[in-house]
Amino acid sequence: MTYQTLREKCDNPRCPVCYPNWKEEEEAARRRAEEDKQSCITCWRNLQKEAEKIASIPDPIARNRRINAAYAQLWWDERRFQWAGLAAFASKQVGCGLLNAAEMIKKSNRQRDAYQRWDQNVSALERVSPYGSPRMPMPDQVMGEGATKVYQMLAMGNTALFLEIWPLHKFYEAFGLERFKRCLPLRKTISAEVNWPLQGKIGFGLEWREVTDGFSAIDRGDINEGVRLLARHEQLNILQPAIYSDPMFVTLMRGNQFAWALNIPTGSAQQVQLTLANKCTVTGGNVEQVAFSAQPLANLADPVQRMKFVMDAAGRFDQLLHNSLQKYDVENSLYLIAHMR
Repeated sequence: MTYQTLREKCDNPRCPVCYPNWKEEEEAARRRAEEDKQSCITCWRNLQKEAEKIASIPDPIARNRRINAAYAQLWWDERRFQWAGLAAFASKQVGCGLLNAAEMIKKSNRQRDAYQRWDQNVSALERVSPYGSPRMPMPDQVMGEGATKVYQMLAMGNTALFLEIWPLHKFYEAFGLERFKRCLPLRKTISAEVNWPLQGKIGFGLEWREVTDGFSAIDRGDINEGVRLLARHEQLNILQPAIYSDPMFVTLMRGNQFAWALNIPTGSAQQVQLTLANKCTVTGGNVEQVAFSAQPLANLADPVQRMKFVMDAAGRFDQLLHNSLQKYDVENSLYLIAHMR
């Protein structure tokens, strides 16, 4: 029996006869595995810190613009990242909500500040006069409190989603699917080092099936399926527990929908929609807007209703990108968003 035949029949990888260098080979393999592991962790750490730098601006409105730009740039750099292009528009719409809430908060604060200044400087006689004080209508104050809650929740959800999903795209873009899958389980090892707004609600760096399946779909060229799976991750795994499970936020959203659908003159109710343009409101016959619902009892916090809205928007976005003329309007809007840092 030749040495080659003996080696082929040897089932023990540590056989000193068949594999005289097995110890050295095992040690080399162990070192390679450890180096690969540390490389994965280092890459996740660097990408997470880069995402945190983008989202580090204290002002939520300015931060939102940077997040919008980062999403749009993802799409410009890699057109297979169609979810990121849609996310740029969706995040821009969140920014519109932040602006609307900020205006209501300012109005309420102006009234309260004016009243407090008056109260500190008037005589006792003027204070008891029914017409002497500045107006501070209770509805405006209530709306101001509600707007503060909406502002906080929108800002938190916008930031948390970005910190979760932007590094995933960048890692896949840089290293491909095989390494992405191999390194994904190690992302959670840096959880103590990162800024994670959802601490206590959702663990950082969890291995969501929608993530691996979504990037697998992108890798094989099934872009629509990739969008669907990443949208499920966005809406169900992150935003549902982050903001849509908050009772007060849900009540405010339902109140907004009820007032808008029934044309109740609150002065603050807004239609829930996604405008596929770089501005909050655009007029004209060719404006691309996807509305949530015209029903007064529609519930944006319901994941089924919300996913239908998101997928309707995703379908329209895909149609526009494949239209020989309309795609240029969409591309121009994404270019402008990408440069609105």
